[in-house]
Amino acid sequence: MRAQILGVTHLTSASDSKRTIEEKRSMRSLHSGLIGACLLGVCLMFASAAYAEPLTATGFYLGSAQTISLTDPARNGNVSAGAFSLNPPAGEIAYCIDLAQTISFGALYTDYTKSSLAADGVLSPLRKGEIAQLFHGFYTTSLLNTTNSAAFQLALWEIVFETGPSLDVDGAHAATRGVNYASNPDTPGSVIALADSWLAGLGAFSTDTTGLYTYRSPEHQDQIVYHRTPEPPTLIILGAGLGLIAFLTRRRVNP
Repeated sequence: MRAQILGVTHLTSASDSKRTIEEKRSMRSLHSGLIGACLLGVCLMFASAAYAEPLTATGFYLGSAQTISLTDPARNGNVSAGAFSLNPPAGEIAYCIDLAQTISFGALYTDYTKSSLAADGVLSPLRKGEIAQLFHGFYTTSLLNTTNSAAFQLALWEIVFETGPSLDVDGAHAATRGVNYASNPDTPGSVIALADSWLAGLGAFSTDTTGLYTYRSPEHQDQIVYHRTPEPPTLIILGAGLGLIAFLTRRRVNP
């Protein structure tokens, strides 16, 4: 009888031990899931959060720019249109999204706030999607020469500032040009035609705003930049998180 009691006691201990191991595995799995969710949240927060960043426009990316005769409620007259080189932030290429304010080449500004385009509080979801389409479709081409760069800038201004029902930058089209447009003879016809052709082709491209960031200032010209890959801090955080999850997974498999 005593041996039977001991036998029962031994079996119960083994069962308890097995249950304890399973509970530990379950807890580790839960911890891994929670850590993964937290790290994903941090990455998303970092990607969309707005934060201050110094900015200097060093000059036009292609060395010069085309002159455009622009009509807009915020600015009328001849303006230079083309991509800017920034440093800081080093290596960035920017396009203007602000006709009411100006920027001076070589000046260091410390009042800019950077945020993802998705988190930008000024533009509507529709306009954000159209901006994304413009960048996905024609950004690389825009950096090939000054005509392309000016056309891209003109098309971008049309998306950002047009209040009419259609996107048309040609001042000769009185019925569809709206409130933001360019006019001859000061604006090259090739720039106007290219901008309008790109605007007409937006529908073929994605509205995904990933990689697009705005720089906004209360006193200086707002800018937009495009990164084809996630920013380095986000990659570092994501890589560290994936490594930690892999480590915890191995521990779960081999308790």
